[in-house]
Amino acid sequence: MISAPNRRGIALMTAAMACYVLNDTLVKLTLQTFPAGQVLTLRSLMSTVMLGVISWRHLATAGAVRTLMRPVLALRCALEVTTAVTSVLALTHASLATVSAIMMTAPLLIIATSVTLGWERARPRLLLSVAVGLAGALLVLRPTPLSSGEGLALACLCAVSLAARDLITRRLPSTMPSALVAALTTGSVCVAGPVFGWARAESWVSLARPETITVAAAALCAAVGNYALVAACRGVDLSVVTPFRYSLVVWACLIAFLVWGDVPDASHATGIAVIVVAGVLTLHAAGRR
Repeated sequence: MISAPNRRGIALMTAAMACYVLNDTLVKLTLQTFPAGQVLTLRSLMSTVMLGVISWRHLATAGAVRTLMRPVLALRCALEVTTAVTSVLALTHASLATVSAIMMTAPLLIIATSVTLGWERARPRLLLSVAVGLAGALLVLRPTPLSSGEGLALACLCAVSLAARDLITRRLPSTMPSALVAALTTGSVCVAGPVFGWARAESWVSLARPETITVAAAALCAAVGNYALVAACRGVDLSVVTPFRYSLVVWACLIAFLVWGDVPDASHATGIAVIVVAGVLTLHAAGRR
């Protein structure tokens, strides 16, 4: 029987994944017009404004300054930056379905780390499902005309950053509002965007074009997704909730086909299927507590 907090976490995680797929799709479309640093800055700025409105009442409280000074929140912000940067760069060099599949190793890394740190009890069936999922990821890690080796490497880095970010989210104090965490971490990406663009010597283009609306839509999806993800990882069993990240793979493959006509070859399709099956096995093993 899944507890009420875990059911809430599952619903929030599923909603977050739907938002992330839409966000990635819109970002990949805008990368044909805007450089990566500009996309990061615009999307994060818009998302920060949206989340800032939601969390304004928390910022106005007396404990807001103490909240901002917590080292764990600073680390969470740094991991948000690395996740955003590697994600955008990976989408530049690889297909949406491939990037999404590789990023789905993050839940497996979370479970392996949680078991290693003693946060979750080591159970043979749980560890077996993690091994199966990682084996499936190896089938996806093969360059294709739509996905270069650089794109695959960046997607792997993004998966590691995602896992670390969500593990840190679990360590945040329960008194820290989710909306405030999402607003601050998204704002950190907004600050890092111009620095990233300057380091790459990017030439930013005018915003007087229809693609700016697409970036705004991506920002909305990112804002909602970030808020839902922060809330989904708090006060729950990560081994129960995180497998529902795999819903992202299904949506990513469907949208990649509808928008770009991408169809995974036999090796990639097998790898994706193995990862999804591993997620189901993980959920089943986690439920036998």
